[in-house]
Amino acid sequence: MKKKSRRIIKVFLILIAILLVLWLIIIIISKIRFKRDKAFLEEKGYSSLVSAGEYAVNVLSYGNENGKHRIIAMAGYGVPDSCITMRRMTAAIEKDNQMIFIDRAGYGISDDTTQDMTVENIVEAYRTALKNAGIKAPYVLMPHSIGGVYATYWESKYPDEIEAVAIIDGTELEEVSPDKQDDVYNEVVLYYRLVKCGLGGTGDLLLKHFLPPKDWLSDEEQKAEYAMTLMTYDSRALLSEIEQEYRNINTAWDSIVTNDIPKIYISTQYFTAEAIEADGILTDEMIDELMNDRKVSKAEVPKSQDERRQLALEDYLEIGRDYKERILLPYLEKLGSCEFVNLPGDHLIYEQKPDACGKIILDFITKLDG
Repeated sequence: MKKKSRRIIKVFLILIAILLVLWLIIIIISKIRFKRDKAFLEEKGYSSLVSAGEYAVNVLSYGNENGKHRIIAMAGYGVPDSCITMRRMTAAIEKDNQMIFIDRAGYGISDDTTQDMTVENIVEAYRTALKNAGIKAPYVLMPHSIGGVYATYWESKYPDEIEAVAIIDGTELEEVSPDKQDDVYNEVVLYYRLVKCGLGGTGDLLLKHFLPPKDWLSDEEQKAEYAMTLMTYDSRALLSEIEQEYRNINTAWDSIVTNDIPKIYISTQYFTAEAIEADGILTDEMIDELMNDRKVSKAEVPKSQDERRQLALEDYLEIGRDYKERILLPYLEKLGSCEFVNLPGDHLIYEQKPDACGKIILDFITKLDG
């Protein structure tokens, strides 16, 4: 029995040693890959690091440097490739304006940081980097998703620096209770902790399998997009940003000073049956989910698929109306001078409907000139 136990322990130790060697190899490969991708991004003009204080961030400028407006693209959470994926949308805007894509810490080629990614720190980093890049205020902020939180804080805290704000499906603000640390949030935090700390460089190798290629990108652009994304998803700053999310939302909400800075909010929510039918978003899977919610509430659910579909459509529209009236419109009213525009579609609407989204923003910017 003792000999058998020793053999088992020996085999176990050998397996551990093999795993450790493999882990070390993966870390080395990951570091080699990082250096190679960084050199590629620098060679192709996707690198322009500027000091943001304690670290450097990527600040890329396109369009007309002497144009009428300086438009600052502020990415959504974990999106380091907007300087590539937004360019179809911004093409028309860039003719008469300077378009600046500025990263946050940990995004793409930008430095990582141990600094907490609070809304205050993020906005100060934006301001410092733009100043050091020689890009002077006032700015037209163009945030997407969580970028709307940072833009809201920025234009309330430093209104003299902001000419206008064009929010693309931004995170709508409301006061968030402390107990809203739900299971989904905890799972996401756990995932990023594993990618950063537990997998020792394997996260980026796995992630690529979950990034489908975009057929409208050139081979060079696709390679650059992959490189930027893989550099981002094992950064400490990205984890800190999601850990600070609810705190940042509350801080931005409390900081709002209603003002007359021109603003526009582009919502991708579906508010009409016509839009839902046109885009065919009411799938069988979605119908089942909505019907399951009805079962939970003990509502009677018909067996006919046509009846189920009609009820699901009504429920979906009701959810949209409730969201709009209870959360979105009060947020926009508190901002002040904010036009609401509906462009139904994906959250990454600038990829799905670049021409329509770009026209809305261009028309908004054109109005600033009177």
